[in-house]
Amino acid sequence: MNALFFPHTAIAPDLATALHAALGPTTLLHPLPEAVTDRTAALADARQVELVFPFQGDGDTLMAAMAAFRDWAVEHAGNDLSGLVGRGAPIPFYGADATSRIVAEIKAGRGEPAENERKARLQRARLLLLLAEDFETRHSELADDLSAFEADERQMLEELKGDDDALPGAAGLSSTTAPAPVMHMLAARVAAWAQLALAATDLWTADPPALFLTDCREVLDYITDQTAAETLLDRHPVSSSSDGLRAWLAAPQGPPPAAESSVTPAIRLTLVRLTGREVFGWLRGLAGVGSGGATDPDSGPSANAVLLGMIAQA
Repeated sequence: MNALFFPHTAIAPDLATALHAALGPTTLLHPLPEAVTDRTAALADARQVELVFPFQGDGDTLMAAMAAFRDWAVEHAGNDLSGLVGRGAPIPFYGADATSRIVAEIKAGRGEPAENERKARLQRARLLLLLAEDFETRHSELADDLSAFEADERQMLEELKGDDDALPGAAGLSSTTAPAPVMHMLAARVAAWAQLALAATDLWTADPPALFLTDCREVLDYITDQTAAETLLDRHPVSSSSDGLRAWLAAPQGPPPAAESSVTPAIRLTLVRLTGREVFGWLRGLAGVGSGGATDPDSGPSANAVLLGMIAQA
């Protein structure tokens, strides 16, 4: 069973470890080898994740575009940017494959218009995913810094007051609760990831992946709001000994195996099957490059059915 983590292009180490123990290595699609973080590279070296790069060869261009965008963002920091919504052309990373350039090539009789458009769409999608990952990395680092500050503050108060029981978090629990994962620019990122997935031709030479995994409830709701779905599991405990469940996930028919009550679960899995959908049509629909809404009323569960799971650490 091949499990893809989406629409993120990075995964937290503790979640990757839990997934590896419960379901095996997780596949991560990534837009650019040159932009892989040390943390993700370490997970790949430990074989907890498998990195797949659907497109390579333009690293300098995309890295320069990311740098240009950061400079642009710093220059406009604190300004009202609401008027820029929908204005792609002035933003630096849209310039490399602008529509005017493609039109000029068509008029000059050079290249294949459809192929140029496909490459331009894919490059923009990859850049969006790179910028989103960069944003979330910075957000995660900020959260870690705040958590460390909170721990230092607790320690200082304990030393000053000498009364551990009277202090918040004295029992070893944080006085704040970590928020659930949030997907910024959800629709755009799902569409961009789907374009990346469609470009991963080597990934689809074997059987399509059995399972698409997310840790964000918003993603699950977004997709099931658009497509009829059948719930197969609801927060089902999955541990490193869930061999029966792993085999069942490859072809989910009938009730799932009973959970192992004696083993502490690593994750809890909510699983839905999109009704009457197959993988490639679903991805094309998400990417907006073809009809993804048609369903076949006679199609039942098959190896090509879309299985979508939401995971949460137990």
